[in-house]
Amino acid sequence: MDDGNPRPQKRLRTDPNFVETPTTASVSHLPSALSPSILVPPPEPPSPTSPGLKPLPPQVLLLALPALLLHPPTHEKYALSLFLSLRALRLCLQLPALAPEVECYAWTALAEVGMRVIKSGFCTTGEYSWTIGLEQEVEKALGKGLLIAQKHPVLRHLRHYLSLLNSHFAFYRSNTRFARAVLRRLISTFVPSDPPTVVYTAHLALLTQLTFCPPASNLSHGNGTNDSISFHPHRNPPEAQAALTALTNLSAIAVQNQHFSILKLVAVSRLRVLVAAEMWDMVGDALQGAEKLLSLAFHDSNGAKEGGQEREVKREGSEFLTRSYSITAQEVHDSAATQSRSQTPLEMEPDGEVRTEQPPAGAKDTREDPLTAALSVHTLMLGIIYHTHGGCARAAEPRLAALHSLMDSGAQVGGVNSDGLVEVPLSPHPPIHLRVSHPRVIFLLTFLISAVAKRDPVGRRPKKKAFAESGIINCREGYDEDGGGAVEINVPPWSSHDDMENIDQSTLRIEADLLCELAAVSIQRCDFAAAGKHLDTVVAHTRTHGFFSEYASRITLHYAHLAHAIGDTDRAGTCYRVAAYLDGAGPVGASNTSTGGFVAAAARAGEALLRIGLAAKQAAPNTTSDPPSVTDEESHALYLDESTVALAEDAIARCSACASAPLPALAELLSAALSPSQIIRSKSLLKHALALSGSAGDNHMRALVLAVVGAQYIHTTPEHAMEVLAVCETLGAGMGASEKKPVSADLESGTGKGASVCGIGNAALRLWVGERFLELFKRAGKEKRVQKQEEFNALYRSAVDAVRMVAEVS
Repeated sequence: MDDGNPRPQKRLRTDPNFVETPTTASVSHLPSALSPSILVPPPEPPSPTSPGLKPLPPQVLLLALPALLLHPPTHEKYALSLFLSLRALRLCLQLPALAPEVECYAWTALAEVGMRVIKSGFCTTGEYSWTIGLEQEVEKALGKGLLIAQKHPVLRHLRHYLSLLNSHFAFYRSNTRFARAVLRRLISTFVPSDPPTVVYTAHLALLTQLTFCPPASNLSHGNGTNDSISFHPHRNPPEAQAALTALTNLSAIAVQNQHFSILKLVAVSRLRVLVAAEMWDMVGDALQGAEKLLSLAFHDSNGAKEGGQEREVKREGSEFLTRSYSITAQEVHDSAATQSRSQTPLEMEPDGEVRTEQPPAGAKDTREDPLTAALSVHTLMLGIIYHTHGGCARAAEPRLAALHSLMDSGAQVGGVNSDGLVEVPLSPHPPIHLRVSHPRVIFLLTFLISAVAKRDPVGRRPKKKAFAESGIINCREGYDEDGGGAVEINVPPWSSHDDMENIDQSTLRIEADLLCELAAVSIQRCDFAAAGKHLDTVVAHTRTHGFFSEYASRITLHYAHLAHAIGDTDRAGTCYRVAAYLDGAGPVGASNTSTGGFVAAAARAGEALLRIGLAAKQAAPNTTSDPPSVTDEESHALYLDESTVALAEDAIARCSACASAPLPALAELLSAALSPSQIIRSKSLLKHALALSGSAGDNHMRALVLAVVGAQYIHTTPEHAMEVLAVCETLGAGMGASEKKPVSADLESGTGKGASVCGIGNAALRLWVGERFLELFKRAGKEKRVQKQEEFNALYRSAVDAVRMVAEVS
């Protein structure tokens, strides 16, 4: 009986006589998805229906397979594609009588695929026997390919590419000297006929190796530490100078070739190198040049420039004492002018997310140019970091608004489907495909930079807290409950697992930074229960993912601030000393104060202020309320012992050497605390500290300085002291403004939750200011005001006692 619907010819079995060969007998260790039948397909006769098609030569087909099998590391068949690519290239090199160009291409492809396998960590797990000896095989492929390319001038372009691969492979194996020598030798051999794409690529590769530390050769994936990833650029001045020299050479070539896009890339790269090397005196000019090339127009206020010049004034000799030391009421209120915009209420969307500010008029729409968009984002971020570091809030705010506008506009650099590659046009030559920071990392960094730039903790919902909370939510959206990736991240198809691990580790560290910022603002707002919870979370987070040692000093400093705020002085002092030690600070009184960084300086300053406060509290019953006498001699407070004075002087030296806000203001405050008998000098120091804290937009620091300023005027100008202390009390009340209702009723009824006094604000500061008010009211004979102030002080005292009671119980 004839079949009316016969089986199509293409579905017939094509390998009925397939037998096991030595090749297929040794593939039991291959990925489970790999079938032996696809390794050695049986020969098929040419189809009579297509007489015009000729079979491809085996070497051409084998060389084309790696490109056809290319998959990104997020693909489930990624390991299989790498194995098949290696297998095809090895088979190609085993063919007899290969042409020199075919053999050179095969060796080049083998080195390239082999490096992807090595960077993906398949050689270290021991699960893939087909990767045994792959490093030696890659090294051999590079040598063989270079030898062939040098013998045949027509393969000059492959010699350049193989030199780049050789340098990259040596750098990956931590052989930095040889890697840089290869690149410098390659750059010196370029001739005018070489395409600019290759020339620029070599210069950019050298710049990358000069600005980043080489990764370790041993890879370790998973939840533990990954030493193969380098997150910290070089801070060595010789390396930075070499990078700047390389950028100068690259800029000269771009000017000669009239490639404006390379000039913009060089300007942003120079800015990045200077910021990473902390060469802040050169950052300002570099930032201005990069913004000019990218058409980013910002008109920085004169106040910010004057503030930067004022910080450079030396606090020595008669030049310092000739400054006006009187702190007027107008200056007290004007110091808040730089913070007025940061204190405006947040605009909230219906879903509760933050709506960013409107961009300034100088912001340029870069959506049509991915390269300009990427460079603009990096320049804006570096500009915000620079001005926030220098304490210029007015200069940072318009750049932050422009950054938010650019990220919200749907530019390709921040798009969902972007893989982090942008084209650098080099008309009429082929463009360079440049890898920039991944869009997911840029998106999360925007939250972190916004949280850092917004210093003001005053208000019902400060922006610092809002950005930190939103950033943490977005960080955790990329992971499922088991810690795996729940959101698919687009990367270039030639990427490796190492590149994916870099993105994941960057996300985890950004989340840790955001948790630290959230803990800091919770401490400032006296939400101590939330602060403790955030610190416990960041400890667990950093320990789980294996980078706790990088955050140990910073986390310990936050614990010191928390203990200091709740009145646990013993624990606070211990944490301050541990934080300074973990940050590399030497012993107190050592001649070298350059050891340690920001954390060490802040820890020494915090411990000094703690000990000065404890000494003043103990000496209070034995001191009179008379105003301090004026003297021109260098003398310290009588109640301070030698160790406290030495600690304070060490803290002053460290804070003065660090230009990062608010350390310069802390140095002025500590200097004023050490010389209470020198009224003129003390008031001048406090005036400078008030100007610095106002310029930085730091109301928390400003409240502390105003409290000390008010105490200076209690005995001489009570009216002025009342005005200064009133501003201080207002700031203290705002540092904990409740979003719904105050918790004072809960405190009175004993139902307060944890150690938080958000409804009262900074209860300790308001109690201290209230006691000064009470003293002034009693001196003026205002009985009604005295009675009312005593009621307020009782409320503040109960809040402080409640916090200390909860701290003692816990």
